[in-house]
Amino acid sequence: MAKLLEVKNLKTYFYTDDGVAKAVDDVSFSLEKGETLGIVGESGCGKSVTALSIMRLIPEPPGKIAGGEIYFKGKNVLNFTEKEMQELRGNDIGMIFQEPMTSLNPVFTCGDQIEEAVILHQKLNKQQAKEKALEMLNLVGIPAPEQRYNEYPHQLSGGMRQRIMIAMALSCNPEILIADEPTTALDVTVQAQILELIKKLQNELGMGVIIITHDLGVIAEVSNNVCVMYASKVAEFGSADQIFYNSKHPYTIGLLNSIPKLAAGHAKLATIEGSVPPPTSYPKGCHFCTRCTFAVEKCWNEQPPLEEVEKGHVTACWRAGEIEKFKEQLLKTVV
Repeated sequence: MAKLLEVKNLKTYFYTDDGVAKAVDDVSFSLEKGETLGIVGESGCGKSVTALSIMRLIPEPPGKIAGGEIYFKGKNVLNFTEKEMQELRGNDIGMIFQEPMTSLNPVFTCGDQIEEAVILHQKLNKQQAKEKALEMLNLVGIPAPEQRYNEYPHQLSGGMRQRIMIAMALSCNPEILIADEPTTALDVTVQAQILELIKKLQNELGMGVIIITHDLGVIAEVSNNVCVMYASKVAEFGSADQIFYNSKHPYTIGLLNSIPKLAAGHAKLATIEGSVPPPTSYPKGCHFCTRCTFAVEKCWNEQPPLEEVEKGHVTACWRAGEIEKFKEQLLKTVV
């Protein structure tokens, strides 16, 4: 199957007074039509910067896409003019941004904000755009759409605002939807509704979806493939089953172990010791070596390449071949 999106060796850096912050460093993955890719990792690992790089929304300066390629349907978007990117954004690739309250403009009604994209990309007149906006409000399950059409973002609940963001992102029938933390700050019932809505719309519209989150529960719910990122790099990539049931990287195992458990004997919430190093001073070798129980000298001095451990499953760990031997001990020592 032809790849809808292919990211190759992406590097996005920010040039600051403290030095070069390598927010995304040599990241590669792909997305096929109808597939859901989950990108997971701690805050600061480069998830959102990767998404903004795909949309070419990195502020320059201080940021810059320093290397790599991003192919949408075989065309490298890094070679697109700004006008071509404006046509691509929203029309071919839609994005749900973090924090719907700050992403929505407080001085325009919800209807106006949905209409803006369809008037620009679909060349509809005002009446046609209004009909499309009402159709989208219905599609995302907003009650009384005619009333909500004329309301401002502050008049809506968090879940409603998130649905408005989804309606905006899908208004031009994009081929790819990028959802950056689509369920952050929502209660669990609304979270489940939003995830179910995204899956339903994906099935109806045949989109490729990229879900960016730190929540492994969300990843397990919706993703076909999973990209685990740590400190600007891909730590592990594989199918959801491979990542959840046959993980080969100490960081992935640590993340899985930190999921709260109801069984007796797991009252204490497991954590990964230490913190993510600052992006201006990553270790010379594996970026996870400062927090890894099983790091050896080679881990500190040489960056591990992504190597295939089984078909479609790659990991960047010098000790991946020994991980099964250490896994039981690792699950105890990461707490």
